[in-house]
Amino acid sequence: MLVLGVTNNDLAGACLVRDGQVIAAASEERFTRIKDHKVWPQQSIDFVLREAGTSLDEVDRVAYGWAAGFDADKHLLLYVDRIAEEARFRPDSLPHLRKRIADELHNDKAKRAEFDEFVDRNGLRSKTVYTDHHESHGLGAFLCSPFDDALVVTCDGRGDFQSLTVTHCTADGEEVLQRETSIDSLGYFYGRITKLLGFKPNRHEGKITGLAAKGDPEKLLPLMQLMIGLEDGAIRARCGDYYQPSYEGYSEELLAEIARHDPSDVAAAAQRHVEDLLTAVVARHIDKVATSNVCLSGGVFANVKLNQRIFEVAGVENLYVLPPMGDGGLPLQAAVVTEYRETGARSRLPSMALGPDSTISEAQLEEILKDYPGIRFQRADQGIQDTLLAALEARQVIGTYRGRMEFGPRALGRRSVIYSTDDPTMNDWLNQRLKRTEFMPFAPLTAEELAADAYVGWKPEHPAPLFMTLTYECTEIFAKTCPAVVHVDNTARPQIVRKQDDSFLHSLLLSWYARSGQAALVNTSFNKHEEPIVGSHRDALDPLRDEIVDLLLIDDVYLVWKEKPGSFMAEHGA
Repeated sequence: MLVLGVTNNDLAGACLVRDGQVIAAASEERFTRIKDHKVWPQQSIDFVLREAGTSLDEVDRVAYGWAAGFDADKHLLLYVDRIAEEARFRPDSLPHLRKRIADELHNDKAKRAEFDEFVDRNGLRSKTVYTDHHESHGLGAFLCSPFDDALVVTCDGRGDFQSLTVTHCTADGEEVLQRETSIDSLGYFYGRITKLLGFKPNRHEGKITGLAAKGDPEKLLPLMQLMIGLEDGAIRARCGDYYQPSYEGYSEELLAEIARHDPSDVAAAAQRHVEDLLTAVVARHIDKVATSNVCLSGGVFANVKLNQRIFEVAGVENLYVLPPMGDGGLPLQAAVVTEYRETGARSRLPSMALGPDSTISEAQLEEILKDYPGIRFQRADQGIQDTLLAALEARQVIGTYRGRMEFGPRALGRRSVIYSTDDPTMNDWLNQRLKRTEFMPFAPLTAEELAADAYVGWKPEHPAPLFMTLTYECTEIFAKTCPAVVHVDNTARPQIVRKQDDSFLHSLLLSWYARSGQAALVNTSFNKHEEPIVGSHRDALDPLRDEIVDLLLIDDVYLVWKEKPGSFMAEHGA
């Protein structure tokens, strides 16, 4: 079966799945160069079909991860009970509930109509499947995980009238254990804190996570508890002056209170509160199901520190976070769910190397470089790793443009910037080069053989660090030798590289350790602030031209540099 997954809501993109294999996936932003582009993903659709050597006519199903409708079986009693509860205990909040429901009915209609127009124009109506938003997130994560059973938790701002679900998934089916309305949204809660601190909600939440490690959570935890909390195991919003299920609407009282405090303390309290609530939800259910595996999906679980805390819950033995966990991952999620529902095929632990390839001939590269005066390249099939190691020793910032582009929010060594990990000042100067304002340290790339001595509690069977989706406490020796990738709370967000996944990078990491004693290289995504990760060869060459990186690695065979006096390649190039 050939299934095309599509999303045009939030981060648009497409994915193609065939017979239990994810063939290709890409986000439209990588083609249009507009961050988080909410547009019809035509270039992504064209790309995935081209990768499979097929056409739209040959697709068996088109999957869409926004049902964009009210499902009476799933939602009616949930909302009736929620409104009755509010009317009894918090009647002043009822207008906020009504507005949230009205917004939910309205918000997705235009994007759903855009999708339906595509379906009808191409004669695909009989092939179209609409999957529930949170089922796409949750069952999609389970199907891609290595587990045969798992407690699956989804959490985001909103999607098809829900913001959280807890489901026990096995080979025999799924049992939903908890649902929460989009009124009681931890995604909105964290996004509102993001905006209150001057950042863009639904985009800059990672900055809040990083900033939180610098603050005192106790000072403002009571304020967070006034906004949203737990009641008899359920998430319950306290709508009013302190919270609304929206990124808009902030009372003067709330603004004044936030302004009185250090932003790091605000961030720390919000982070601690989300951790407390979601670890309590997981703890409540994990002992009641016959599994110790947990799968996480939905935009809230882009929060890597939260994921670490969930992993530490008693009874949780293993954790899988779907790498494209947010709505940008819906094309993959909806596609694998649709195929599984019809054929039983599973796409277990797929590689995220699903995008366009870096492959280029010397003649093609020479042609492109005509537009880049002063930029040279050399091909080095042999000995290229020795040159890279020497460049790292010489404090060169290296951009990598290798193989197929990653799908999802994390650069995993293919579209990354790499550097030595022993310079703790680099968090400032490299972010300045990249035109970023970041509170998180850069993440480490570590070969599998070195991981146990670097990260406390890491085990080879842990799938999450393969995709940089949670933090670990760092060992004393790692923190001492690799300070640039260790946060102030002594955690790091590693990508563990296995030989079978990326033999070139794996070899480079082991050789770097042998040479430097550093069990990691810095990995940060290859892009400037507010730009998508580089997509085309020109996207990768522009930062070299602008001296954001010193050296560019293409295809693991080409080294590209800007010719200038004293440059590293002036001495080491051909």
